[in-house]
Amino acid sequence: MTESRTINWEQICFTAILHAGNARCKALEAAERAEQCDFAAALAALESAEAEQTEAHRVEAKIIQMEAAGEAVPFSVLLIHSMDLLLLSWAEIDHTRQMLSLCQRLAALEDEVKKWKR
Repeated sequence: MTESRTINWEQICFTAILHAGNARCKALEAAERAEQCDFAAALAALESAEAEQTEAHRVEAKIIQMEAAGEAVPFSVLLIHSMDLLLLSWAEIDHTRQMLSLCQRLAALEDEVKKWKR
């Protein structure tokens, strides 16, 4: 494998890591906003997380397509890390989506209780 191919391979892995990491950060931001009952900001952050996740998934799909086409995909810590981060970000986005829904339901119940206390 030539040096330029190695650099290109590292760039591919780091691109996946970048987008998956951004997806995790945005999912965390969405969860924090949901806890503060700022649901518009939470939804915007969650949408951003999903967009970043889509980009990370595109890179990982490219890697899988390379392997399926018979191209040697070098096994590396970067590859493992990128795949791990991809799966972790999916889980965090799913968890955040559930948390957002629960926070919205809780806020609605709190509003209802306030009406009854008047």
